[in-house]
Amino acid sequence: MIASDILTIPSQGQTLYGKRVSSLIGDDVKVYEDGTVTGTFKHVTGYTGFNGEDPEEQEGYYFPFKLTKTGTTMSFEKNGEPGKTDIPWEADNVFRVTASDTFTVSVDDEEVITFNFAKATFEE
Repeated sequence: MIASDILTIPSQGQTLYGKRVSSLIGDDVKVYEDGTVTGTFKHVTGYTGFNGEDPEEQEGYYFPFKLTKTGTTMSFEKNGEPGKTDIPWEADNVFRVTASDTFTVSVDDEEVITFNFAKATFEE
């Protein structure tokens, strides 16, 4: 079952932080209720809109998603470690990911989903 009550995948023509979704992922990307992400991730270089300060974060694989679960604040954990916490809620988000990563998204201190990318395809 797709996790459409929590989030959606942006359309291929949408632009997030200066990159078209079609340049980040294939149109086959899906997220299931258990957080499993499947589909094709494209290798990206020069993604300065993701993090203009850190050249190392401007290359890799990126996961764009739109939160439909609304709230006031949100927090992210990467591989069980706190990342951004209690930041203002925003619908459109992009994570830099690898096949071994997990990302937990919380909205208003309530855990919403934990993404895992082990079943996704990462292009060379």
